[in-house]
Amino acid sequence: MLDQIKSRIIVIGEAPSRHLHYYGGYETLTQNSAGDITFECETGKVHIFASQDTYEVSHLDDEQMTGPGKYLGTLNVE
Repeated sequence: MLDQIKSRIIVIGEAPSRHLHYYGGYETLTQNSAGDITFECETGKVHIFASQDTYEVSHLDDEQMTGPGKYLGTLNVE
């Protein structure tokens, strides 16, 4: 199903690590570590923020945004 909808990013839900599947080959955000995740959508991109200051990812573009929580990066969707 993920291949058919052409997912760009997957949010792994709130559960103990032993119950999670990390979907190899896809970029992920892990809610257990990120806390609350906020997506600010605008034309052609999504800015992503987390409530946990220590959470980081390297697969998003850095547009140096400010917003609700720690800025993780921007997913360009065009």
